Amino acid sequence: MDNLARLRHAEQRITKVQRRIWLAQLLTWPTIIAAAVVSVAALIWLRQRRSAGGRHEMPDLPGAHEAGSVDGQAGGVPAAP
Repeated sequence: MDNLARLRHAEQRITKVQRRIWLAQLLTWPTIIAAAVVSVAALIWLRQRRSAGGRHEMPDLPGAHEAGSVDGQAGGVPAAP
């Protein structure tokens, strides 16, 4: 009788371990897929950011890169002194 109880207990432990392994395997693939999707999205975002210059660039207007103050005239041309 003692052997039968030990055998039943061993079967229950094996079943419990098998269930845990099955659950781990079941959750592994969605985790891998989600990580891959997030990684690809991050790479695409970084690449787009770099190709856009990553910062605001000044438009090429006359006098935009000159030092000094600009009077409020049309075209951004500095006033003559």
